[in-house]
Amino acid sequence: MSLLSISLILLSSLFHSLWNVLTQTSRNSNLLSGLKGIWIMGIGVTLYLLQGNEFFPPGIGLWIVLSGLLHGLYILSLSKAYSVQDISYVYPIARSAPVFVPAFSWFLLGERLGLLSILAIMLILVAVYILHFDGHLIRGFKNLWDAVLHKDLKWAFITLALVVAYSLVDKQGMDIFFQHRPEEKFANGLIFFFTEAMIGFSICNLYLFWKYPWKEISTVWRAEWLRGLIAGLATIGSYGLICVVLQSEPVGQVVAVRQTSVMMVVVWGCWKLGEPFGKQRILAAGLTILGVGMMSWD
Repeated sequence: MSLLSISLILLSSLFHSLWNVLTQTSRNSNLLSGLKGIWIMGIGVTLYLLQGNEFFPPGIGLWIVLSGLLHGLYILSLSKAYSVQDISYVYPIARSAPVFVPAFSWFLLGERLGLLSILAIMLILVAVYILHFDGHLIRGFKNLWDAVLHKDLKWAFITLALVVAYSLVDKQGMDIFFQHRPEEKFANGLIFFFTEAMIGFSICNLYLFWKYPWKEISTVWRAEWLRGLIAGLATIGSYGLICVVLQSEPVGQVVAVRQTSVMMVVVWGCWKLGEPFGKQRILAAGLTILGVGMMSWD
C-alpha cells in the first residue's frame, strides 16, 4: 500500500473519529445521524446543480443502489444491536470486519494479500480488542464465543455482515469508476459517495420519522443543526476519501488501516476526560503503528 493511500486513510480516520464523537455526545445519536444525512444530501444536491451532469460509467447503477441499501441497513442494524445488547459484546463483533473482508475479497474479487499484510491486519485487530477490553484480550475472545451462542446477538452479526458486504460492493463500484476515468479519482469517489448516501440516508430518515414524533425530531434538529452540519462534512471527508483509496488499493488493507479511527477516539477520550493512557493503550497504539507500517512496507 502506498504512503499516499495510507495518509488518505489516516485523514479519513480522523474525520471518522470526529463525526463519531459528535454523534456519541449528542442528546439523541439516532436523530443526529438523520440530521447529518439531511445535510449530506443537501450538499450533494447543491454540488450536482452547480456542476451539472456528472459522469456515471456503464453498469455502475447496480453497485450504487446496493451500496446505498447496505449503508442504510447498516445504520439501522447497528442502532438495533446497541439497543438489545451491551456495547462490550456488540462493538468487537462489528469491528471484526478486517478478518472477513480479505477472505471474501480473495474469493469474490480475486484480490491477493501478502503474508506481511495478513499479519498487519491481525495486529491491528488485536490492537482494537486490547483497547476495548483494557488489555483483557482473553475476555474479549470469550465474549465473542459467548456471543456466538447468544441468540440476542443476531443484530451484532448482521451489522458485521453488512460492513463486509458494503465494503466489497463499494470496492467493485470504485473499480468500475477507475476503469472508465482513472485520472479523476477524487471526483469518482465523491460522486459515488453522494449518490449512495442519498439512498442510505433516505432509508435512515424514513425509519426515524416512523419511530419518533416530529416534535422530538424538530427539537433536536433545531438545537444541534451546527453539530449535524459539522458531522455531515466530517462524514463526507471520511468515506469520500475511502472511496478514493478503494480505486487503487485492496479493500482488505483499506478496511484494516481504517481501524486506526478507534485509536483516535481513545486519544480524544483520554484528553477530554483526563484519563491516563496506561500500558494497555500504549501497547495498542504500538501494535497499530506497527501494523500500518507493515502494510506500507508490503
